[in-house]
Amino acid sequence: MSSAPLTDTLQETLAIFEEGGAPRTTSEVAEQFDLGRRSAYERLERLVDHDRLETKKVGGNGRVWWRPATDERATTRDAVESEFDEVYDRISDGFYALDEEFRFRYLNDHAADVLGLDETAIGADIRDEVVLTEAFETALNGALETKEAVIFEDYYHPVDRWFHNAIYPSESGLSVYFYEITEQKRRERELTRYETIVETSPIGITIVGSDGEIQFTNDRAEEIFGRSRSRINALSFDDPRWDEVDEDGEPLSREELPFLRIVESGELLLDQVSGVLRPDGERVWISVNGAPVYDDRGEIESVVFSIEDITKRREQQRALEESERRYRTLVDHFPNGAVGLYDEDLTYDIVGGELLEDLGFNPDEVAGTTIHDRYPDELVDRMEPNFRDVFDGESSSFDIDLGDRDLLAHTLPVRNADDEIYAGMLVVQDVTERWEYQRRLEESNERLEQFAYAASHDLQEPLRMVRSYLQLIENRYGNALDEDGEEFLEYAVDGAERMRQMINGLLEYSRVDTRGDPFEPVDLNDVLDDVCEDLQMRIDESNAEITTDDLPCVDGDDGQLRRVFQNLLSNAIEYSRDEPPQVDVSATRDDDQWIISVQDNGIGIDLDEQERIFEVFQRLHTHEEHSGTGIGLALSRRIVERHGGEIWVDSEPGEGATFSFTLPAVDT
Repeated sequence: MSSAPLTDTLQETLAIFEEGGAPRTTSEVAEQFDLGRRSAYERLERLVDHDRLETKKVGGNGRVWWRPATDERATTRDAVESEFDEVYDRISDGFYALDEEFRFRYLNDHAADVLGLDETAIGADIRDEVVLTEAFETALNGALETKEAVIFEDYYHPVDRWFHNAIYPSESGLSVYFYEITEQKRRERELTRYETIVETSPIGITIVGSDGEIQFTNDRAEEIFGRSRSRINALSFDDPRWDEVDEDGEPLSREELPFLRIVESGELLLDQVSGVLRPDGERVWISVNGAPVYDDRGEIESVVFSIEDITKRREQQRALEESERRYRTLVDHFPNGAVGLYDEDLTYDIVGGELLEDLGFNPDEVAGTTIHDRYPDELVDRMEPNFRDVFDGESSSFDIDLGDRDLLAHTLPVRNADDEIYAGMLVVQDVTERWEYQRRLEESNERLEQFAYAASHDLQEPLRMVRSYLQLIENRYGNALDEDGEEFLEYAVDGAERMRQMINGLLEYSRVDTRGDPFEPVDLNDVLDDVCEDLQMRIDESNAEITTDDLPCVDGDDGQLRRVFQNLLSNAIEYSRDEPPQVDVSATRDDDQWIISVQDNGIGIDLDEQERIFEVFQRLHTHEEHSGTGIGLALSRRIVERHGGEIWVDSEPGEGATFSFTLPAVDT
């Protein structure tokens, strides 16, 4: 103990204690002298060293201090102990003491209020009076067994609050201090939510301090800028490595940079588009929004930015604009026609095309009007069903007579990226000249057909006369003719017969379109069976082998298709080599049509002759080499074309030939 005189500071501190008065806590002394707890503690310890104050440890690490009496009426130490209750009750935190059996020895008013207890709880087991969490009971046992303090946070369900708990072991049991941290927990949860939102946001977020240095960057900003958080935070807002440019690619001046614009104006910045350079040399285009953050003095302490990567959107927008320019050019210059888009109200959104100008329509005046505004009622009645059908996914074509113009119109649905129909398209073409040409062509064909029929019909009679007189000569004078005469007569009869066949073939060729039967489902297996039966004698004589796949059902003219098969099989047998003919008939599906192929092992056809053989009266061989009129393949082509198909040959000399033709399939 020291008997040295007290300094003024210690005298001042001692003066607040009355002899035999109530004890004071370290916090109370610190608050009275506006000191930190440590400074107050050091003063009080020095007064204890001078034997002017006494002290006692309370709880785990708390202390109380008092000034003992010096006369006969001095407060005894037991009396001082009795003052502790007042000290504990003045403590704003909850406090209670337990013995080694976890029975209450003491609890202050705040603890009693929180736990819902009163003085009757003294001596009762805390486990019987209070609903303890598993964590709390574990902490009590741990502090008692280890004689070490246990500090933890715990949620107390009965009052729906969080508390910070400190359990200190003592000689007689445990001292428990607690104070509420519910608001702190709420703020922590909010902070966690905010952090989660910020870190998982698809938008880049940065914070720039008032000095222009970047203070914070989230993960998305790292991805956008192509830099790690530490590298971004090491850059200032105006670092030249950003190489920031405007939408036209021109460098931003310092005054145009988002940070300075906000700092100078003190206002929000919305959707400023610029491009910044990544370390890899790629330029990323961003949309920047920013807001100032003010301190208590009303001065800007930082600026918060949200940054959206719009590089792809910008590219798509530019591609869309370019596409729109192309389509606008196409629409405006649509050759010999017009095109327009319309909505479900049948209102034109966009129109264009050279035909509009020819008809005296202004595209700008047509856009925004409906078909009811533009056309006569009788024309609307014809057009409207086709216009509306597109919104059910149907396309259609129809004719329009507009003055002296013949127009062909097509309506079709327009779909977006999600395959949803959002508009209809009208495409109109001026077919006046085409249809006039078609009418003239039809009239010409009709006259040619009449001529061919008349010619072939009129030739039949003199031909019959020639054949009849040749037969009379043969019957009456055959025995009188020498060998040369008989040969000459045979040539004449054969020529007349070939002339008859050619005339009949020409007549059949001219009637393909006009004398054919209506199309109906035709089973090609039945057709082939009938043809093979008709050719059975030739098949037997040539010892031909004909194989076939299972043939399909097609839409066509049964009689004409029989003629095609008959021509192709006859040729395959006729133009065989020395060995017996081998013919294979097959079918292959190709979308909405069938490809029928007839393959043989005959003499083949030179590549240069493969187109000529389908022309009328074109023969590759003499009559002495091979018989025929030269019209069979031409007739087959015309029949196939009438069925909407085409016919061709694949062949090499000496390697056989494969004749193929297409026919429309029948849906079953």
